[in-house]
Amino acid sequence: MPRFERPRASTIGTPVYHRRRRDWKDDRDLIEEVAASVNKLDGPYEYYDKGVFAFREKVKGYREVGYENNKNVFYLGIWLREKLSEMSRKQASYDLRVHTIPFPEDLEPAILKIENKTFNPAQNNNETLSLDTLFPDPHLRSFARERMQMLHHGDLIAYLSSLVLKEKESLLSNSASIMDLIHICEYKLLALKLEVRKRYSVGETDLWIPSLSLGVEIRNTWENSDEISLIQTLSDTNFRLQSRHLVVVVPDDISDESFELLRAIERRQVIENLSIIRVGDFSEYVSKIQESEKVRS
Repeated sequence: MPRFERPRASTIGTPVYHRRRRDWKDDRDLIEEVAASVNKLDGPYEYYDKGVFAFREKVKGYREVGYENNKNVFYLGIWLREKLSEMSRKQASYDLRVHTIPFPEDLEPAILKIENKTFNPAQNNNETLSLDTLFPDPHLRSFARERMQMLHHGDLIAYLSSLVLKEKESLLSNSASIMDLIHICEYKLLALKLEVRKRYSVGETDLWIPSLSLGVEIRNTWENSDEISLIQTLSDTNFRLQSRHLVVVVPDDISDESFELLRAIERRQVIENLSIIRVGDFSEYVSKIQESEKVRS
């Protein structure tokens, strides 16, 4: 049987700035990464394509005036992330050194459209908001209408904004953010049609996927003092459930420093069947495990 190369962040991980923006540097790094692929001789892009030329000219202008506090950089970053998200949905994974982004001949309308969607959502004539479309279930719709009238005088946008704000505030607490990560992982597993068991037992990982013999442990923060308890949980899961695969999943926005400290456990091979990844790479990790299990059987 061929040796199984365990999926790791260094082999399947995509940069966080591909998925989300933390500050202007993420926009800069994303644009420059795409530009490096666009400008590469014998690369995946047609050098004289009008859309590719327009993108190169944009980047040249950004370099001259600077990336920081440049609103066009912000909007282009949003546009690029939307394209990467579409690419990821269509083909599960991508490599910017191989796969291409289709650039329009004129980027200005695309950037302007992003700006209008961001700051003038009500002016988008193609998207009409109504309780009927948002809440197909009549009982849920009736409840939403009552709350909207009571709290926001019938203003649907104000009602939806308040719901999002409350969710954001609730996720700031430690326990809530862990549950949010668990729900994200559970959703991704169910999308792959995998049975998920929630353990929540001392000495076992948070989630267990029987068909893959996979244990999933969630951590939303990391301190060096957490290492002993984590290793104990992973070791106990290996012993009790005879797991073939273990993965620790952390948020996308965990600091790079904390992530590398956590990955030191993986590199030391304290737990041989362990991978440590960000939640944005979880689907690809599970897909790799599925492939390995097919070969194994």
